[in-house]
Amino acid sequence: MNTTSDQDLLRLMHRGDQAAARELWSRLGGRLTALAATMLRHSPGASLGPDVVQGVFLKVLRLPSRDVNSVADVAAWLTTLVRRDAIDMLRKTSRGATREIMSGDTPGVAASAGPDDDLLRAIDALDEHQRDLIQLKHVAGLTFDQISLVLDENRETLASRYRVALQRVRQIMSERVGAARAGVGRTS
Repeated sequence: MNTTSDQDLLRLMHRGDQAAARELWSRLGGRLTALAATMLRHSPGASLGPDVVQGVFLKVLRLPSRDVNSVADVAAWLTTLVRRDAIDMLRKTSRGATREIMSGDTPGVAASAGPDDDLLRAIDALDEHQRDLIQLKHVAGLTFDQISLVLDENRETLASRYRVALQRVRQIMSERVGAARAGVGRTS
């Protein structure tokens, strides 16, 4: 099945072919799960990234054949569906968290620790549109043509915004490194 196109795999999966579903999952499932997990990582639903992707694959099975057959770029289309469902999950879990805060039932949230924390904080400091571009390019692994399909925006505009976003990440990272160096050697 390795030479079968994503479009053919999608159509076969839709008809119930389990081998096609496994192959499509092996090609795209990891990227899509990583995207959903990245989008949800600061929410009460942070662990639900895989559930979002599985839900999208199940929704695809319930779609009419004409909708599935009209998909031109499977990766971009599935990414769009995963983004929408992750955003919906963010809204739902945010409302639930707000209710818990209002009732005083807030669970503790563990802080993440790891070598990429500075980079993640820099990406979090970007505006929503810049953050989306970084996630779609580096987490979902999409090309600018695919990102253009997902966000329904001009490819060149997105590429330009992406370059600005990368410059902003570099700036934030260098400011943090400078601040950390300025604090080294100081005593309280």
